[in-house]
This record gives sequence, C-alpha cells and structure tokens, in this order.
Amino acid sequence: MAPKQKKKDVASPTEMELMEEEMRKLRDTSTLAGNGLLPLLHALGMQIFSSGRYKEAFWVVFLATALVLGLMSSLVVLLAGVLATLASYHRPPKPAGIPLAPANVDVLLGRPNQLSAEVPGLHSNNNVTIAHFHGKYVAAYRQSDVHFPSGKTQLVVAHSADLTSWSVEWVFKNGCDLREMLLFELDGCLMLYFFSLKPAHGEFKPLHVFYTKSQDAVSWTDPKEVCYEGEVPWEIKVYGQGRDCVAYKSSYLGDHYGSKDVLVLFEQSRDGLKWEPVPPCNESSSVYRGGVCEVSFELTKSGDLVAIGRNEDGDATGFGTQLFHARKGNLGEWTALKISLPWRFDSPRLSSTHEGEILLFARYAPNKYQLAPAWLPFLHQKTVNLILCSLLPKSAAVYRLAPREEWGQDGTKAVQLVRCFETSVSDTGFFSVIRERGCDADSWVVANYTSTSCHSHAPWIYGQMMQSHVFVFRCRSINTSSMP
Repeated sequence: MAPKQKKKDVASPTEMELMEEEMRKLRDTSTLAGNGLLPLLHALGMQIFSSGRYKEAFWVVFLATALVLGLMSSLVVLLAGVLATLASYHRPPKPAGIPLAPANVDVLLGRPNQLSAEVPGLHSNNNVTIAHFHGKYVAAYRQSDVHFPSGKTQLVVAHSADLTSWSVEWVFKNGCDLREMLLFELDGCLMLYFFSLKPAHGEFKPLHVFYTKSQDAVSWTDPKEVCYEGEVPWEIKVYGQGRDCVAYKSSYLGDHYGSKDVLVLFEQSRDGLKWEPVPPCNESSSVYRGGVCEVSFELTKSGDLVAIGRNEDGDATGFGTQLFHARKGNLGEWTALKISLPWRFDSPRLSSTHEGEILLFARYAPNKYQLAPAWLPFLHQKTVNLILCSLLPKSAAVYRLAPREEWGQDGTKAVQLVRCFETSVSDTGFFSVIRERGCDADSWVVANYTSTSCHSHAPWIYGQMMQSHVFVFRCRSINTSSMP
C-alpha cells in the first residue's frame, strides 16, 4: 500500500481530513447543486441526445400533425423546422469580453493525428495525458461507452515513436469510472496518476486516487491508493534536475457539483507519493476555499507562480474562472482575484515559451458562464448556469495569459485569445502539453479530444453522448517581434 497523506493528531483533524470525511458521507447522495432537478434533466438529456434519429422524428411529427390537426398545422411545423435550421447556420461573433492577444504572439498547429483506438461499444475517448520516456511518446487516456461516469470505463496506455502510429501497451479497469490521468517522470521512473469515480451517470462522486509506475512504460505495477479519499489531482509538474527535482501537484477536494465548498490543494513531493504543503504553509495544503476546481499552474521567468482555475460551482467571487498569483519563495501562499471572470476556460493547461510568454490551452465557449440572474438564490444560480452551459456549443483554443501586472483588479485583460483549434468541436477541451522531442523550447506536442460526429454548433451535452477521439498535434509558438 502506498503511503497515504500524513495524518495529524486525531484530536485536531486538518481542514483536508475534515473535508475527506465529509465526502465519505456524501457518496450515497444523488442530488446535484442541492436538488434533484439536475439528475432528472441529465437522465432525460441522455435519453434524448443518445438517439440520433432526429430527422426521422421530425417527419413523424410532421405526418402526425397533418393527420390529427390538418395540413395547415403540419405546414407550420415544417416552417418552424426550416427556420430553426436556418438559425443554426449563424456563427456567433467572437466574445467581446475575451480580448485578442497581441498580434506578435502566434501559435501554429500541425495536422491532427488520431491517438485513441477504435473499440466497439467504447466510443467515448477523452481525458488524455502525454509524456516522452525512453525515446518514445507515451499517452494514457480514458475509454468508455459514454462521457459520464460509467462502470465500463478503462484506462488505456499507448506508445508512439512518430506521433502517427500508436500501439496499445496496457489496459486497466476496476468496475469504476476512471479519469484525470496524469503522467510524469521522477527519479528515472514514469508515474501515472488517475482517480476513480462512482459509476453512476448522473453523479460526480470521487472515490480514490491511484498511482502506478513503470521502468519501461510497458509493464506497470498494480495500481495503489494514494492522496486523500475523494481528492481529484488535476496537474503534476516536476521542476529541477537530478536530486533537486520537486514535483508540485494541484488538486481539489470537496463537494463538486454539490451544495458545499471545494478546497484547492497545492502540494509538493520528492518521491511523487508523499505530499506536503508548499512553504510558507506548514499545516494546510489548501490555498483556496470556494467553488474552484481544475487548477493549472506555471512558474514565470522570475520564479513567481500564476494559476487559473474553473469556478464552476461558484462562490462569493462569482461564477466562471478564478486567477491566482504567488510570489517566489512563498509559492504556497496564493492570492486570488476579488471577482471571478464570468467566462469559463475549462480543463486549463498552462505552458511557458522560452521568452517567458505563458500560453493557456483550454476549452473555448463563446458565451459567458454566469448567465443566471444575480437576484436568484445562489444554488438556483448554480443550477441555471450548469444547465445553460450544457446546452451551448464548445470548442477548444489557445490563449495568452498576460503578465500579472496587466490583469487589473477584475482580470478582464488577463486571458487573451490567440486562436481556436478549428477541428475541435462540441465535447472537447482536455489538453496535455509537452515539449516535442529533439526540438527547441517553443515546439510542443499537444494532445486533446474532440467529438468526431458533430457540427461545430452542436450543444456540449449532445457531443458528450456521441463518439469522441483523442488527437495529437504538433504545435509551435512564434513571437514576430523577436524575428530579424
């Protein structure tokens, strides 16, 4: 058994241990945002959007209307269908609230190469992580029958030497949903983190974090539990060389999609198993309490830390996205914006160029997340925002995260759009970013998943019911101001 998180005096449990115990008690609850409406609508949505026979259904309604109500009524139905189709052709403009990055900052994308394997009955491929190890690329991804938690889910590890041909080397499943895979190398060993979820479509109940490791990325140790129960690791990055290597982990622990708080944790480790608070914090690894999850972080050229997190559950700062900053030497002491950005940049991954620009790879949504009226009770706002977000289209994009001094008090100029991933639509936007082997610091390999049978304007939940695959791109950032 891997070492679990260090326990304090039983008489004085830490903030994380209290949250861990609370999550155990909530595992059997089936409500979301404090009510039963969301699970009901989710079940209904799965029935509607999993059919796919909408054209046939329309003509059945047309003929039934003609038989029951007459020809004129059926013509009204036909006209409504034509108008709805024409309305879907309109492409929404770029959101005015998301500024463009400076013209000298650009990103070039290569062709998409499919990474995930075709497996009958398991058409949902997503949640990818990629690394290079012993001269080859190694990727791990989630493969299941549906985007939502399922007992049919399996974890797949694949290899490639050229990013074009991929071979499956290892598969793991345990009857639970498995996701949020994270690959990282430490002390010459390749480690893989992932967590398990209760296999219930309309719920989000994290169970355990697991790790496995390998010396060759082919043979893997039996997965063992690590971290807090119910914790969801989001990002692990290793800084330093040789014995000076330190792994940093951002994660969240709490009632995500529920009615209670979520803790953002930031920890460090020398062995990738035993995690502790980052100085100057000693007693608690929690750097934020509220509604934030999925936090990506990066160190600037000066050694400061910047981070971005999805504020999906909402808190006193609002709904959308929260930004964080910490000074060098005090990386465990985070400062957040007083007001969250009203936009969501889901599943964020930060990476820096050799010139110090920080790029953000994340989901792209042309609509604000905070659409519910502010006069509604908080949990009602949360419910409305979640519903509307699921019914709107999504894409994927790369952004520039401006330097801290340009954020302003409300962060309106912090996240700047560079470009979209044109082939990524509907259910998409879970990135993994690494440097390309044998290339300079501004050449990356980017892995992402996307729906493969939807138009760009398809609602998010529609894509979540359809086929999706994982793709890898070569990616290069350029700064024209530094060119001769």
